[in-house]
This record gives sequence, structure tokens and C-alpha cells, in this order.
Amino acid sequence: MSIFASILRSVYKLSGAKKAFALPEDALRKEIEKQNRHRGVFTPTDRKAYYETIAVNGFPCLIVREHPKPSERAILYFFGGGMVIGPDKGDLPVMRKLCRETGCDVWFPFYPLCMEHCITETYAMVYECYRKMIALYGGGNVSTCGFSSGGALALGIAAHNNAQPEPLSQPRHIVAVSPGEVPWNDAEMARMQALNERDVAIDYAFMVTVEKLMRHGCENVPDYMLSGSRGDFTGVGDIHFFYSADEVLYGALPDFEEACKRANVPYTVSARPKMVHCYCMLPIFKEAKEDFAKIVDILKK
Repeated sequence: MSIFASILRSVYKLSGAKKAFALPEDALRKEIEKQNRHRGVFTPTDRKAYYETIAVNGFPCLIVREHPKPSERAILYFFGGGMVIGPDKGDLPVMRKLCRETGCDVWFPFYPLCMEHCITETYAMVYECYRKMIALYGGGNVSTCGFSSGGALALGIAAHNNAQPEPLSQPRHIVAVSPGEVPWNDAEMARMQALNERDVAIDYAFMVTVEKLMRHGCENVPDYMLSGSRGDFTGVGDIHFFYSADEVLYGALPDFEEACKRANVPYTVSARPKMVHCYCMLPIFKEAKEDFAKIVDILKK
């Protein structure tokens, strides 16, 4: 493990960030509200790329391009935050890097958060983004990528698409970095709980509590919107998972592997020990740079 990766892991431990995820529901809501005061929709003002913001189902979607005209292919890219915490401008350099190194446009939806919306509304918005992208770039030319809850959405697009009466073309590639998942069977729960002490960022308790937040009072929520491994990924070009081998969400991998096998979709798994949650989306140290380069190689094919 590189010195920077070791320092980052220590910083997480000392920060006590994990404790927030284990708070009781009322205290957790207050902590989420506090974090969201400094997050949310942003409009880039630099000239490092070409930017456009469009409205989709009443919510903004930022489009990042290397050139003024649309590219031939695109990535639908999702931020993380447990479906309840918004993005910040730190996501922008990663978007520009993806855009520049893959040759793809990057679409970044500021999707509805489940503090105020049901997860079904989140899916309605991001799927409409996907529909617009298929219309613009053509079937087979759109990939999805995301980290944490954004990884769940990157996978969920495919499951949601297969649940439609008239499905669109499936994603060319799906890259899911530590995809979030509400544990739905005893084996998955046991695996996540066993990893809890080794995870310095996310507490298992949050993976249970978040279901109520995602439902936002709605009973009729499809299983795959809460637990992505229950979805149907049939027709996807390929799926690629990136994890820390020492994080709670790694416990969901066997269920995602089974889902890929059921759908007969080729998949790969990269899992590094002792990394922090979603480390490879912070490509400023050795391990993160190496795995981010793998993601770029996948998405530019």
C-alpha cells in the first residue's frame, strides 16, 4: 500500500466520518442536512471544457464536452452520497478527466435526492437522461459509470430499462465503483457485517437505515431500486466492478456476480485490500491512478 493510501485510511479513521453513518435516524437526517448546505447544483465557470446544463424532468443535468459539438459516444456519470447527499465541485475534475481521456461526452445528472423524493422519482429522472442520450448518440454508444449510490444507479439503469414495456438499447459498458445496495438476504447481511470493522468510511447500519430514506414513504418501490443485485442486466455489453476488499459494500459482490451470471453478461472485478470506499475516483495517488486508468480503458473502447 502506498504511503498516501495509508495516510488517507488513517485520516478517515481519525475523522470519525464512519460514526455519522451509524447515527439514529433523526440524528442522521440532521447530519445529512448539515452536509447538504455546502453541496448541490453547481455551474462551472472555467474554460477547461465546454459545458451545457439542460433540464430533465425539472432537474438539471450538466453536460461536459471536450469540443463544442457532441462526441460520437457518451458516459452517463453518477455521483455518490447514499441517495441522500448531493455532489460538490470536486466531481468536476473527474468528469473532465473522463471526458478528455475516453473521448466521450459526460452527462452528470443532479438527480433528486431521497431526503425529499422517493427513489422512483430519482430513477424517472436519470432514465429520461438516458433516453435523451440514446436519441442523440444512438444505441450502443452510451455507457454508465458511478460510485457508491451512483454505482447503484449505473447498474440500475440497465435493470430499469429491462422493466420497461419497450426497452431502449442497453449500456455499452457499466462501471460500478463500490455500488450501494440494501442487503436483502441473510448471506449478504452476514458478509457486510463481517466487513464492518475493517471499513473506515461506511457503517453497516447505514445500509439498513437508508432503505426508509430511499422509500420516502412509498410502499410500491421495485426491488432493484433498493437492491441492485435483484435486477435484470440482460443485454448489457459488459459490467465492471471496483471495490476496496475492506469495505462493507464488498459483501454485496457475490449477489452482483450471480445477477451477471443470470443475465449472461460478461463482468470483471477489481478489489484492492485496505483501500477506502470509492478510492479510485480520487486519482491522485498510486493505487487510485492505476485503477482509474483501468476505468478509462474500459469506457474508451
